[in-house]
Amino acid sequence: MNFRDKIARWNIVKHTKLWLLISIVIILVGIGAMVVNQVKTGYPLNFGIDFRGGTIISVTCEKTPDISAVRKILASEGYKNAIVQESSGNKISIKVNAEAVNPDTVNKIITEISTKVSKVDKNKTGITSIAPVIGKDLEKSGLISLTLALLFILLYITMRFTFKFALATILALFHDMLVTLGMLALLRIELNAPFIGAFLTIMTYSVEDSVVVMDRIRENLKFRTKETFPALVNRSITEVWVRSMNTSITTFFASFSLVVFGGPTLRDFSMTLMFGLLSGTYSSIYIASPLLVLWNRGKEKEEKVAKKRVISVSPEPQPNVNEPVATQDSSAKKTSAKKPSRKKKKSKRKRKR
Repeated sequence: MNFRDKIARWNIVKHTKLWLLISIVIILVGIGAMVVNQVKTGYPLNFGIDFRGGTIISVTCEKTPDISAVRKILASEGYKNAIVQESSGNKISIKVNAEAVNPDTVNKIITEISTKVSKVDKNKTGITSIAPVIGKDLEKSGLISLTLALLFILLYITMRFTFKFALATILALFHDMLVTLGMLALLRIELNAPFIGAFLTIMTYSVEDSVVVMDRIRENLKFRTKETFPALVNRSITEVWVRSMNTSITTFFASFSLVVFGGPTLRDFSMTLMFGLLSGTYSSIYIASPLLVLWNRGKEKEEKVAKKRVISVSPEPQPNVNEPVATQDSSAKKTSAKKPSRKKKKSKRKRKR
């Protein structure tokens, strides 16, 4: 027996309560982390400079600068969470989560970079302050884009499948969002503008994975015979399980490599993407499809009750007793016709006398 045959025997739908319990526990842990962060820092998530405002220091060096050495200089000045990005032309962009930085501190940082890392062209040095208002506008536009994406997804799946399929997919999406946000809050990962792009990517991936499972359920429903709906859904899940896992593992390794080798600049974006991919794969198989079974249980009970009523109301077939009675009457008539009665025999004898 190969691995696919073993998967075909799995009863995933039977353990729906277990899958839901796992998701609820993870979501509650994430919500608890958000509450703790809100109490300690005033924010449920670790919003970066793009959301909370801050200062950007642009530096141009003569040679290619060592980014790790620049981070050590910033950490010594009290900016451990500063974001350092390298660009073409030996340029460095330093993002500090502080709306206003002391000019003396900026000059000290630039001087240390010039002496310890690479000589700095002071004529090409720039300091830009980002107000919190820009962060609020970014947050507002991000919420609008996420809401519109959810509405279009709901409309698309409703038109292609049914409203129940669309609702199950949307609930799975909310599950992925809560799980991802909870993990980001638990690990205190900094969120900046790329976070919105990562979130939209997670939504696209989760919907695509859920649509594959829903499409297989719809195909199997066309050729459904006496198979129950839970058994049909379970068979559909096992048929696409290998395909979903292969896609997820491949994408996971790609995002994990960015986490390990991408550096701090890409690490936050990659970790957001990685958590979303894992949650999206889990929800499409273990959350969205079992929800359809739970919603369909009431309908199946009604169908069973209706069938029992039809069986009880319909009369039982009774044997046709008319034919054998008729044959008995006819045979009796024949015998009576053949055997004359005693009275007729006596009358005949009297006449002869």
